[in-house]
Amino acid sequence: MAVLRAIGAFFAKIWRWIKETAWVQPLLIVGIIFGLIFSIKPIVDGFNKLAEKKSSAETYYYKFQQSLVNGTDSDADKLTNAIWSGVEGDAESVKANYGEKFFLAYVSESCSSCKEAKGGFETLEEHFEDTFKPNDGLPFKMYTIFSDEVTSDTTNEQTAFVQYMDRKSYFFEEAASAGYNSDYFLNGKISESDLQTVESCDPENFLTPTILLVDFTGSNSGITEVMFGVTGDNDYSKAETLLDCWNHEGDFVLK
Repeated sequence: MAVLRAIGAFFAKIWRWIKETAWVQPLLIVGIIFGLIFSIKPIVDGFNKLAEKKSSAETYYYKFQQSLVNGTDSDADKLTNAIWSGVEGDAESVKANYGEKFFLAYVSESCSSCKEAKGGFETLEEHFEDTFKPNDGLPFKMYTIFSDEVTSDTTNEQTAFVQYMDRKSYFFEEAASAGYNSDYFLNGKISESDLQTVESCDPENFLTPTILLVDFTGSNSGITEVMFGVTGDNDYSKAETLLDCWNHEGDFVLK
């Protein structure tokens, strides 16, 4: 009996607490509802920021990045050295390690024109073998170098990219020369002043994006096209411009 009375007393206390605190329950429910309402926006904003970052131009270009880390032993230097070896007649290394044909784009995080060009590159890449068919049947390849990359080599006087430009001034002079000799320039699609920013190796005035087509197919032997941004009213038309560049057609043939 004592046990039954103890159990009865326990449940009686619970019932009494429920009756005495019943007024708290609506407040708890209201509080939970308001908590959910006020938490929705931060959650949505968080997902939006995540999605925006995932689809950003920087995230896209980072997929192809050749870093400036390690200076003369950096991925950027190795790529540039391989291209230069090809220009001088030994293209086996660049073909084996990077491909016979590819875009090399110099970009930066704060570059609005890089963001505008991204859609063209992405569209071309996604549909390179169906909608946009290259004449040579080669796969889409691109490499990027960020002009604003910060590395341990960066100093107050010189960024990693400035040091890279100092080491590779001959490469940029070659790129400018290729630009001057291109049909794209002769068709008035790029200006002499823009090419001078490449030729002078002046990092203060260097334009991003500076886009090079490196081509070692057939009789081609290095940098064959130079662009500063990608023309087009939308991503599809920009992809068409890039395909013309790849195929050396359209505005990339003297009219």
